[in-house]
Amino acid sequence: MLHPLASPLAFGSAFAQDAGRSDAPLRLRFGVAAFGSVDPLRSIDTLTAAGFDYVEPALSLTWALPPADLDSARARVRASGIRVETMNWFLPGADIKLTGPDVDRARIRQYVEHSLALAESFGARVIVFGSPGARTAPDGFPLEKAWDQLKEFLRTCAEVIDARGYGMVIGIEALRRPETNVINSVTEALKLATEVAHPKIRLIVDFYHLAFENEDPDVILEARDMIVHLQIAAPGERLFPTRAADDPRYGAFFRNLRRIGYQGRISIEADSNDLENDARSSLAFLKAMVERYGR
Repeated sequence: MLHPLASPLAFGSAFAQDAGRSDAPLRLRFGVAAFGSVDPLRSIDTLTAAGFDYVEPALSLTWALPPADLDSARARVRASGIRVETMNWFLPGADIKLTGPDVDRARIRQYVEHSLALAESFGARVIVFGSPGARTAPDGFPLEKAWDQLKEFLRTCAEVIDARGYGMVIGIEALRRPETNVINSVTEALKLATEVAHPKIRLIVDFYHLAFENEDPDVILEARDMIVHLQIAAPGERLFPTRAADDPRYGAFFRNLRRIGYQGRISIEADSNDLENDARSSLAFLKAMVERYGR
């Protein structure tokens, strides 16, 4: 098992060494991300018992915890046998806005400083930048200006990571249109990361959003050198994926990961009313996909 504090370039973003190796079998580490009623920090013992490699809690929710609750969370992680390797929900959308006429740059900088310090203390190596509430441009605001504001934000994140010597990278996540009006495709996320042009700013691919937006899974081949993380949920009600028959694009998704030699993490980001059973069933499904398409 990879040490949880290893550099993301050693495993989670092994694209630098493996992107061109079509002979490399697909090798994944499996985790569960915060979403809906699923709190991976509170359920870490259940997820450890189910066989997962790591957990992906929500950074903005973890940041808001009182000190005593943070101490309890860290203790649960230490006792569990697995670690926090990634974190999602970077920013609290109700409190911090990245786009629009009233952006508070000083407040954004302060939040980035504090939240990334917290993420580093947990050992997170990829921070998922989805955060639809924070990044959505107000009605009537020029999307070109919002795009430039997001570039400025991501450069601020990169500056903080570099200045503090942190080991994480930021992964831009494409989100479906019902959630946000900016960065709705992996192609757009790739364009944004390319324009920021900093090694600490990369992208993730979320199968749920890709499928909803009907984006061709072949975009993985184009984005290969920039992908540092994956997320997945079953299309439709956004539940834990368990059946290949639920979407014919699963095959192309995993086959393309094999083609680029991806050697990294994939988190289930979905809701559940029965986490113990859903987690076991979904992990078995993901391993079956790797066995079928990744060898």
